[in-house]
Amino acid sequence: MRTLEEITYEAGRSALADQESLVTGARQRTGTLLAAHALVASFLGATTVRAQGLHVLGWIALVALVLGLVAAAVLLAPWHLKFAVDASELYDELYEQALAEAQADTLGWLAGAGFGYQKLREENARKVRRMSWLSGALGVLMVVQTLAWLAALAVD
Repeated sequence: MRTLEEITYEAGRSALADQESLVTGARQRTGTLLAAHALVASFLGATTVRAQGLHVLGWIALVALVLGLVAAAVLLAPWHLKFAVDASELYDELYEQALAEAQADTLGWLAGAGFGYQKLREENARKVRRMSWLSGALGVLMVVQTLAWLAALAVD
């Protein structure tokens, strides 16, 4: 049977790994949406501008494209997130406690390591929320750009 300390450690580590996975997913989606923005602008934008010129809906599409490119650049920029503890720092911090608990055969130090992972997760939380919001906005901008080009193309 697992101890409370082991469960606490795994919960902290798992929460941080989940957060890292969310950030990785947002960055992967950003690359896909960036390519989609470029394709839509290349094909629909070029066709629309040649056929109709650049009118209000075309300008809306261009603004959505530029905002999408800015959002993608921000998402792909380094955000200075930490997803791992410094092993030597953790060792130095918990050594005395682990040594004292070794004689009592307890694992409170292990729970302390789990709390360290949770602390890292909390430090990243604000930035990860911003990344998630920005990733969603990038998707919305992609839709806006596509619809604006299509609407501009359909207008006579």
